[in-house]
Amino acid sequence: MIKKIMLFVGCVLCMLSLAAAQEQEFVNPAEVLNFEQNEPSENTGSSFMGSMVQSSTIIIREGIEAILIIGAIVAYLKITKNDKKIKTIYQGAGIAILASLITAWLFDQVLQVTDASQELLEGVTMLLAAVVLFYVGYWILSKVEAEKWKRFIKGKVHSAISTGSPVILASVAFLAVYREGFETVLFYKALILTSPSQSFPILFGLAIGLVILGLLFWAMEKYGIKLPLRQFFIITSSIIYGMSFVFLGKGIHEMQEAGIFSETQLAWAPELRNLGMYPTAETFIGQVVLVVAFGFLLIYLFKSHVKASPQAP
Repeated sequence: MIKKIMLFVGCVLCMLSLAAAQEQEFVNPAEVLNFEQNEPSENTGSSFMGSMVQSSTIIIREGIEAILIIGAIVAYLKITKNDKKIKTIYQGAGIAILASLITAWLFDQVLQVTDASQELLEGVTMLLAAVVLFYVGYWILSKVEAEKWKRFIKGKVHSAISTGSPVILASVAFLAVYREGFETVLFYKALILTSPSQSFPILFGLAIGLVILGLLFWAMEKYGIKLPLRQFFIITSSIIYGMSFVFLGKGIHEMQEAGIFSETQLAWAPELRNLGMYPTAETFIGQVVLVVAFGFLLIYLFKSHVKASPQAP
């Protein structure tokens, strides 16, 4: 368990370091010279890579969970000779994808308001994304152990099959996929709001993530390949926690811009916008509280693992 925690913390630090490397675009005077000479900025590759990795992580993490749940239900239906009901599962998943696209459109419509209201809504979106990311990260880490994940999947499958109703089966598939779809829309919206100049790498990362998801689904279906869930959960959750740190800081900053939160300047505090760090007491305290919460969460999960581990005779 200690190795897992070290891997998790290391991944978080790597993600934040990558984001910090992009910060040069805000403070490096060489950027101005490059701009004047119409030469590309040296940190363009870093910015591109950071946004692309975050974008790919979102769609892969959310997609994998949906695929695993839907795949488990379909596998159970095949084992129990209920192949005719498989079509219902895919129909529910398809409707959920459509509903997710509609949700994305509604998000855009809501955010197209006056400048003052837009700052408020952007701040709320980022703060909501930070909270949901924190919960999602905890949910992932709590199921790092394969047995816990198997129990979770088994419970989902059993509750869906026990009724025998096609509507219930379709609704389970719909809810499993739409929950991931809603989170995906929320996270991407927050990512775009925090990096408005990085639309292309975000979309590029999304495309790469979708291709990877498609290949994984094909490999799992055709060859029965199993994912290394422990490593996958640890790495993706670490990136997710790093993103929640950024979203929280930028969300608080947007609320300050909208005049909702006060703005107490701290002369000694650093300003690293790509990390969501601003020289104000409100953003500093908020992110410190989040980091402390990370620490308590890791301690809690470690103690839970120790209690659950079989004691040596």
